Amino acid sequence: MVVKPDEISKVIKQQIGSYSSKHDFSEVGTVIQVGDGIARVYGLHNAMSGELLEFPNGEYGMALNLD
Repeated sequence: MVVKPDEISKVIKQQIGSYSSKHDFSEVGTVIQVGDGIARVYGLHNAMSGELLEFPNGEYGMALNLD
């Protein structure tokens, strides 16, 4: 097998040219209960313990219990 540097560089340039840095990392859950500064949220299946969560009113909270 013969490796041709010009072909490899052409493919790399095409891939770089079509690269898009836009990512959407949003996942939406439903707040089912709020009380004493604690919100119970359903539907955040990919949330991890200690992860910072943003609520619709601009408030932030931390995921603690993943039951």
